[in-house]
Amino acid sequence: MTVCVAAICDSRVVGAADRMLTAGDIEFEPEASKLHNINTAIGAMLAGDAALQSEIMGRFALDISARIERDPTNWLRVEDVANIYYGHYLDIKRERAEQKLLHPLGLDRSSFFEKQKLMDSTLVDKLATDLVNFNTSAIETIFAGIDKSGPHIYTVGNSGVSCQDLVGFAAIGVGAWHADSQLMIARHAKQRPMPETLLLVYSAKKRAEVAPGVGQATDMFMTGPAVGNYIEIGDHVLKALQDNYEIMNSEFKTSRENADGRIAQYVDDLTRPILNPEQSSLPTGEEDVSSVPDEPPANGSGNTA
Repeated sequence: MTVCVAAICDSRVVGAADRMLTAGDIEFEPEASKLHNINTAIGAMLAGDAALQSEIMGRFALDISARIERDPTNWLRVEDVANIYYGHYLDIKRERAEQKLLHPLGLDRSSFFEKQKLMDSTLVDKLATDLVNFNTSAIETIFAGIDKSGPHIYTVGNSGVSCQDLVGFAAIGVGAWHADSQLMIARHAKQRPMPETLLLVYSAKKRAEVAPGVGQATDMFMTGPAVGNYIEIGDHVLKALQDNYEIMNSEFKTSRENADGRIAQYVDDLTRPILNPEQSSLPTGEEDVSSVPDEPPANGSGNTA
């Protein structure tokens, strides 16, 4: 239960996240941030099962550190980082499937493939199907940052990796629908100035707080326009964003109340003339035969013979 949102703007990427964590049936809002700077150009934001995310990120962080140490001058691509993370997720998924489905039978992946010909074909088919369809807890991650080809946003979930560069923004977590709606209503585009996007992303996160399970604390980061410029947004900036967000809400509330008043007056004016002082029955839809004239004569003259 959470919300994380990122948007591309003016050769930069801005991201925001709450602090709500979910692990099984436990849900709480700690002091720790969900923002993870992969390097000084790329940030990650996590949603979904915190225990599974912690296991993935532990392996992922070691892998990334080793790659940077081997070649510190070769900046990582955002797409590659997303795929590296997903690879570690798939490894953990396979390990859990093996532990649950094969270990009780005294098997592992290697022995399962080796002994298939000696096993009942029905059992082999069922085990193979269960291994392929094995599910883990739901996880979602945003990777947002700058590489030598420019700003990028990738989302990763249980089903794979997706590039969000064309849309220019992404949101994950239970509050994603609310955050996405805010960005769509604002008609966000990648060319939007950074200050406007900073407030828009903050507003999208705050709007998402109406969703159950989204925390009220907010952490933000920005990276770009050059590779290597990663900044965690300070409390003084978050305070300014909150102040302006409250001003916007106040102005919107006043505008809405004025509009409600004008519409109420319009409806009152519209309905007043049709209020009748005397009671009358409404038409039933049945024809009143007493008011229908006699059928004219066959000669069509309209005169009686």
